[in-house]
Amino acid sequence: MEIDFLDSTVLERLKLAIHEHSDFLIHKYSNFYGKKKISVLFSARDWLHIVVYGLPSVDLHKKDDDAKSLNVLQFVCTIDLLTEAVQQLYRALYNKKNYPLCNDKTVFKKSISDDQYFTHIRAAFGVHPVNLDSYDGVISDKKYFASWSSSHGRGDFSVYLYSNDPEESDKELTIYFNEIIEYAKIRYEYIDEITREIKRQQLEFNVIWSKKLIPANEDPLEQLNILKVENEKRYGDYGYRYDIEELLDLYTAPMDFTSDINLYSRFLEKIEPSILEIYMNLQNMRIIDLSIYPSPHYYGLKKFDSYRYDIQKIHDFFGNPQSSSSMVPYHLNNLIEAGLLPSFATSSLDKRDLKLIMYSYLEKEGASIISPHYQLEEEFNNSETETVYIVDDISELD
Repeated sequence: MEIDFLDSTVLERLKLAIHEHSDFLIHKYSNFYGKKKISVLFSARDWLHIVVYGLPSVDLHKKDDDAKSLNVLQFVCTIDLLTEAVQQLYRALYNKKNYPLCNDKTVFKKSISDDQYFTHIRAAFGVHPVNLDSYDGVISDKKYFASWSSSHGRGDFSVYLYSNDPEESDKELTIYFNEIIEYAKIRYEYIDEITREIKRQQLEFNVIWSKKLIPANEDPLEQLNILKVENEKRYGDYGYRYDIEELLDLYTAPMDFTSDINLYSRFLEKIEPSILEIYMNLQNMRIIDLSIYPSPHYYGLKKFDSYRYDIQKIHDFFGNPQSSSSMVPYHLNNLIEAGLLPSFATSSLDKRDLKLIMYSYLEKEGASIISPHYQLEEEFNNSETETVYIVDDISELD
């Protein structure tokens, strides 16, 4: 019997939804009324991956009943893992204890729900077969103990349950693999509903926040401070937080130096459109690549090939408070000797000044502040039309 019955595209749609809406999900569920429910989403996603792609490797065709008994246990426990993951996803996203299938009786057709009966199957076929409270899934005041499981009974696999009541005869508990598969498929297919719920919540969240107008300010620094607050409200530690902090560093640089002031002022003018982009994207509740980034892109340019390590170590110095500064003068000196930084670029400068100097000089020496995606698009347009398309409205970037 083949047990490759779970359509992997159902899981992949869920994984894609979690990935594409991760900023929203992390922001909402990292602290949901005191519970870190984002952990539930990530854990369920990961274990569902193991179930879907690992289940086909379970072998139910062993001739040796001892080995087959363990494989049946593995099969049943894997299905239990599947159903538990689905239930946990539902509880986290809907904030309800019981999911819609909790009282379903369509598969096993017993007096108790399919979930309750499957829990009994799991217990009897290996999870705790020597300590059972029931022979049919209905809790009783008796104790039962399962024999070894085998394929010699009436179903695909069976166990005999021995009672601790001297007057009660042994009872056979049988399972049919096709029923368990049907039980699993019904619950697995509910994942599509969970995927739709993720998208619905994101859309609802976006609609609410897009109606809340972000104050506009002509001063770049004032606007960045506004955007920082708005980004935290809408996306917490994600969204455009890093880009806003980068821009704030550059626009608050003290400029405690006297050389090349015009160079740095021009660089700030060049990156200013990214502030408007962030504003428009936050207002419209979309997190997409900016067309301009404050940190110049230098990969692929031969001039920088020999100094990529030096540049990266200085980047680390900017972004990591724990990063050691002992080697920074060495890396700065390498860039100064190469003509990629001015001689007054030293580690004693304010980090914001050093960042502004480095970014301005990298851009002056050929590194690009246009993101690689838009750069390729611009090169394609130029090669096709031999004209340069100037974006003067953020809406034209759609």
